[in-house]
Amino acid sequence: MKYYAMASRFRTPGMYLAYFVQAAIAFNVLLAVLFKPEDILIGLVLFLIALIIYVFSWKTKIMFPWFVYFLVSLAVLIHTSGYIQGRYLTFINWDMLAHFVSGTIVALIGFLLILFWDKIKNFNLDASFIGIFIVFFGCVFEYFWEIWEFGIDSFFGGSAAGLMQANNADTMTDMIFVLISSLVVGIICYYYLKHYGKETIFHEMVKDSTFLKRFNA
Repeated sequence: MKYYAMASRFRTPGMYLAYFVQAAIAFNVLLAVLFKPEDILIGLVLFLIALIIYVFSWKTKIMFPWFVYFLVSLAVLIHTSGYIQGRYLTFINWDMLAHFVSGTIVALIGFLLILFWDKIKNFNLDASFIGIFIVFFGCVFEYFWEIWEFGIDSFFGGSAAGLMQANNADTMTDMIFVLISSLVVGIICYYYLKHYGKETIFHEMVKDSTFLKRFNA
């Protein structure tokens, strides 16, 4: 019975939208196979990265809100098409879009992490603290990402799409866009928690799972 209940949660309209975006990633990999064999590896790696959240949910029976799957696939699609279809070079603002959407994903991951950690450790954190944590989590991740980009440019001469950091203005713009996306997610999650409550949100995600019993959650 639980198997069928879980399977039905993978067949909602929102999840089908996420699957469509995942299929678009696969289409980009096909384009690489046909026209840009030098990008096949990066395409496959990104496709598999986007699949991780689906496999995790299927194995643990922990079901996140549909928009988490959608945004993860969308972020990966933006990066994949940026490399394979050359959109990083064709559209000057493509990198900003990538950072904004990726910043949204990282902030959502921060929300899920602190929500589960709060439940496992019984910290009883309030919505204000969680909202602030989300913003800082997104910004700290972006800080380390910019160090990663600097390292790639310094030691390897850039990525497949060219230099990852054009100049200081480019770096600061990326950080500002991630800050904005983190603030948006932090504010939304704050009101989401205030309206529905942590227990209701958490229960909805894990109601078909026994995975957390090992943590005495």
